[in-house]
Amino acid sequence: MRIKKSFLATALGFSLIAGFAQVPTAGAVVEWALTEDAVSLGLTGVSPHVERTGNIDRLWYPGGLAGTAVSDCNDAGSCTSVAITGRLGNDFTAITLPSGSRRAYFVEITPGANTKSVSSAPCLSTACTSVGTSTVAASALVVSQTEKAWGVPDAVLTPDGKVRLYVVESPILNSSCPEKVASYISSDGISFTKEAGWRLEGGYVDTEVLRAKDGDWVMVMADGPGCGDRVQKLYMSTSNDGLTWAKPQKISGSDLSRLDPAGYELSTNVFRIYYATTPAGGLGDVTYTIKRGSIAIKQSSSEVAVTGGKNSAGAKTTITCVKGKTTKKVTGLNPKCPSGFKKK
Repeated sequence: MRIKKSFLATALGFSLIAGFAQVPTAGAVVEWALTEDAVSLGLTGVSPHVERTGNIDRLWYPGGLAGTAVSDCNDAGSCTSVAITGRLGNDFTAITLPSGSRRAYFVEITPGANTKSVSSAPCLSTACTSVGTSTVAASALVVSQTEKAWGVPDAVLTPDGKVRLYVVESPILNSSCPEKVASYISSDGISFTKEAGWRLEGGYVDTEVLRAKDGDWVMVMADGPGCGDRVQKLYMSTSNDGLTWAKPQKISGSDLSRLDPAGYELSTNVFRIYYATTPAGGLGDVTYTIKRGSIAIKQSSSEVAVTGGKNSAGAKTTITCVKGKTTKKVTGLNPKCPSGFKKK
């Protein structure tokens, strides 16, 4: 089971604005807002994975003897169970490789060895309701079953066609907020090598990359159960390369614990997410309810707002700046291109 870190505005009725944040990205100040949808999915558990399939959202989440259950949810929030074959593992996630084949990633318990690992297996169908023989992703991703604050893999296809795994690790359990996020890279999606350094430090967990484009990455995550006021919250961050991330900015409050976000991009800078919740202060053996919401990015991370001195008209103008394959729009009273960029 996922680590217990307890942790478009919708067109479907009343919504609750859960939080706002000002996030610096690529030199800009970007406003984010989490809006919770007024739907009741009827699903309990943590660690959901979601993919848009036609007109429905397919969710994988903990449940039953198979370790992971699957349900299809429509836009109105009505969910129906999907039959699966065999065991799918815990903290399930899946991606489509450049070849078109599908591969699943999950935490697997090794019978008789007292260990657990981040492993992967080929999906036996596009629907990925059954998987083939599993393979351990990397030797460093095999730990004792008693290892705490560990796991929760998030697999993402990079712009150059590789697979990156983000994994929560806690090399030193010397505080109540020890979690760090490591990353592993693979050219075939099967054998992974750990990348140097940490992607995030300071207790962030449950990462979910919502967008991975050249020079434009977006991630949602939660904080650990021992961090801050011990009520888990959701955060957003951006990156130019998927390795160095901006300081995460909080987008939810302390009315509920919110954790384990998963989602996809609905439209430009609007993301639908599913996440686990429990009453504030709930830890350990409590019931987690899966909720749905959306995160709207007021300004694209590929655009930079810069305020300069007044121009002759006293009005703002927009210019386009380029650096290699990266394009940024700069708006201001006297806009200038950021360092390294040239005016187009």
